[in-house]
Amino acid sequence: MRIVALTFHDLIASAQTASPGDEFYNLTAEEMETLLSQLRKGGYKTVHSKAFRAWQQGEGSLPERTVVFTFDDGYTSHLDIAASLLKRHRFTGTFFITTDFVGQPGYLTWDQIRQLVFLGMEIGSHGKTHTLLTKLSREALHEELAGSKQLLEAQVGVPVEAFAAPGGFWNGQVARAVQAAGYQAMWVSDIGTNGRDTNPYALRRVVVRRPFSLERVVSMVEGWQPAFWWAASQQRLIKLLKRVLGVYWYERLKRRLVPNA
Repeated sequence: MRIVALTFHDLIASAQTASPGDEFYNLTAEEMETLLSQLRKGGYKTVHSKAFRAWQQGEGSLPERTVVFTFDDGYTSHLDIAASLLKRHRFTGTFFITTDFVGQPGYLTWDQIRQLVFLGMEIGSHGKTHTLLTKLSREALHEELAGSKQLLEAQVGVPVEAFAAPGGFWNGQVARAVQAAGYQAMWVSDIGTNGRDTNPYALRRVVVRRPFSLERVVSMVEGWQPAFWWAASQQRLIKLLKRVLGVYWYERLKRRLVPNA
């Protein structure tokens, strides 16, 4: 069995409500609704990161058609839009929170994060400051990982066992530090599927972004390899540009070349 994990960022009510510069990762509520409906019609069911990891370890089973939903950063739309749509379709998700963002405009408060838990969602960590972990000292890396985990567990009152690498950047040192901090899994942005044999500290995800194509996303969930090849090629180009230009100049270039992406 091979499982696809989809990653979402901010959700918006409609294309007209997007803030300038945020369009690349914004999905509208209608687009999200259409995707969830299509997957439900296809017989798909969802599991948390924790349940997937248990299956990897030989504990329990997964539905025949399983997909994992993950949400990065901790936007208020994750409660206002995403959670309600997930519940409507009897789906669930893992929400990765950047702890320094909590309570800032546009981001969830602690009470709202606790509401996600009440609704049956899993909470994971997306680090403390959303800093790219590969550039940090050992001490700073520990604070990003262990500090965010401890704060989340203290505030939310549930174990935090999953971590998502900010920006998708990771290496062996980061993976070892994530494990040492007490996490059971790390999700990255490498495109592909996950099975029992997949490294639990390098679990692959497919980022859903603009321009949104229902057919392309569903084809990857279905395991159509040409769709993975195309998405992986785009991902490699993005990572190369980020490394060569730096994240700031990469974002500037992206907005200039693809202003509505």
